Amino acid sequence: MSNRLDFFFRQRVTEAELDLAFSQLEQSDRNLASDLGVHGVISGAVPAPHSPVANLSVDLTAPGRAYDNLGQRIFFGTGQTVDCAVDLSGIPTDVSTSGSERWLGLFLRFTRLLSEPRTDGNSQQVYFRRDESFELVVRQAPEGPVGQAPKPALQPDELLLCDVRRRPGQTQILAADLDTSRRQAFIFARGSSVAVESGTWDVLSPSAQTVQATLDAVDAELAGHFSGAARRHEASTVDYAPHGFVASTTVQQAVDEVVDKLSSAVSGTPGASRVGADAVPGTPNLLPAGTVDAQLSSLLGFLNAHQGAATGAHHASAIAATPHGYVAATSVQAQLQEVVTRLGETTAGSPGASRVGGDVLTGTPHSLAAGNLRQQVAALLGFLNGHVTQGAGAHAASAVSVLDTGHLLTSGTVEAALAEILAAFSGGHYRGNETAAGQHKAIIQPVLGTGRVLLLDSQGAGGAAARLRLYADSDSVWFTLNAAWDGSAWARDTIAAAVAGFRISRNEVEFLHDASLTATFTAWTRTLRLPLSSTTSNTSFELAGSVREVGRLGLQFSNSDTVAHDNLAGGGSVTFRSRFPTAPSSITLSPFASAGGFVGNPTVMVPDRDGFAFYTHQTIPALGATYWFGAYTSVA
Repeated sequence: MSNRLDFFFRQRVTEAELDLAFSQLEQSDRNLASDLGVHGVISGAVPAPHSPVANLSVDLTAPGRAYDNLGQRIFFGTGQTVDCAVDLSGIPTDVSTSGSERWLGLFLRFTRLLSEPRTDGNSQQVYFRRDESFELVVRQAPEGPVGQAPKPALQPDELLLCDVRRRPGQTQILAADLDTSRRQAFIFARGSSVAVESGTWDVLSPSAQTVQATLDAVDAELAGHFSGAARRHEASTVDYAPHGFVASTTVQQAVDEVVDKLSSAVSGTPGASRVGADAVPGTPNLLPAGTVDAQLSSLLGFLNAHQGAATGAHHASAIAATPHGYVAATSVQAQLQEVVTRLGETTAGSPGASRVGGDVLTGTPHSLAAGNLRQQVAALLGFLNGHVTQGAGAHAASAVSVLDTGHLLTSGTVEAALAEILAAFSGGHYRGNETAAGQHKAIIQPVLGTGRVLLLDSQGAGGAAARLRLYADSDSVWFTLNAAWDGSAWARDTIAAAVAGFRISRNEVEFLHDASLTATFTAWTRTLRLPLSSTTSNTSFELAGSVREVGRLGLQFSNSDTVAHDNLAGGGSVTFRSRFPTAPSSITLSPFASAGGFVGNPTVMVPDRDGFAFYTHQTIPALGATYWFGAYTSVA
């Protein structure tokens, strides 16, 4: 109800009295809405990026209906577009600092639309109609670091529709920039003000007979149920769909069935036959994917075969052994190694021969008493020295034995040893009775040193600049022309000539070139490397030194719409034919041909060792097209 005015008979009603009557009636409606707590956006006014092409505006759906905190009704019947580039005072909303952002608040507020101007009795112009209307207001907050920028404060006589985020250099407001988490949606009445009757309820016992208290009681019951703290279902009352080897239809029955079948020891259907297992690789045996029962059977077979058939013997290092005599190691492998080492010792007083026994050897005129091998060899040496110093009884070469020469010769007599030496020489050379006598068949070299070792040095036809050398180190083999390694740098044979070469290693191939014309150098001015075993691309060469590459690129796109569009984006990327040593220091684009009003050259972005990307924004007329084709020059 509203406050009332009692107009009386023959009263001369003034303008202010008539306005007061209407104001009191209007205020009663607003008081009703305000007393019930009715306020907020009822429907419509949903924000979205501007369509068809997003810019710095936001579109609002229609019709829009709302009540503000004073109970005033707000309505608009057609869609609205709000410019967010400036706020309600006309101040730009741009963000000027990199790494910062700014939040805007898009508000809806009540106003009146004045119309039908008329002239009153005082010759003053008044507006006869004052219709309910609306205003859309943009308010901005201070900019701040990303994630820490504040949002505009809520207004007592306005309704927040959404928050809008602005970023540095932003030209479009997208869906990700719209935040409706603070949107003041419609509230019809607060739950604490609406009563309920709980007399017939069996579960709920709200603390007060209101909707809010009842919903709180429902939430408490659901929270206890979902957390398992209260109102838990009995497993026997929860349905279960039969699956696999479980045929039960309730959770209780299914769990019991799973336990019974997994613990089963019945032949043919043990519990292990129902437990899956993935494949287990191994050498010499492996286990294919299957069940635990099948894999246990396989393991038992492997173990029985190992113990019963003497197959798959253990490594000697895994077999324990008790120390004995001069052997102190504790495994078969270590003891065998120790025996070999001790038997090969040449230490005075304790050689390996002193650990090998010998029995009595009879003979004429000499015999050997029982003892160790060293003692018997010493006795033999004495017999031989006595024989040689007597100066008589020389033996024929075929009758003279040869002692062990460190395994280079295996023959037992001088005659056989000489024949073995001749055979070894003829194995690497051509014999004297052949056309290529004395020439090498193959060159087999021992270890020549450490670091970078020279294997071959050939001046060929006599040109110093073409002198060929072959080096090897622990990682690579080097072929060079006009360069020698002096231990710390490469030295030119001919100062005025360039140096070239290539290197082969186990994981890469590299071509080398140096045109600095200095007497010595350590770094090649230009290299071309092909990785053969790498996590990077091994289908292209990696360059080092000064690099210049020229190639082609182009782009073309069209507008299929019947209206012109500006700022239409297009682009692509280029992959270098060879991998640069570093990102290019400069990339220059040169046009070959362009059409359709194409403006400028594409813009280069994100260059690195493998290539670069390019893009452009163009204005294209309705149903029009444009293109650009040209070349790039990349220098590093």
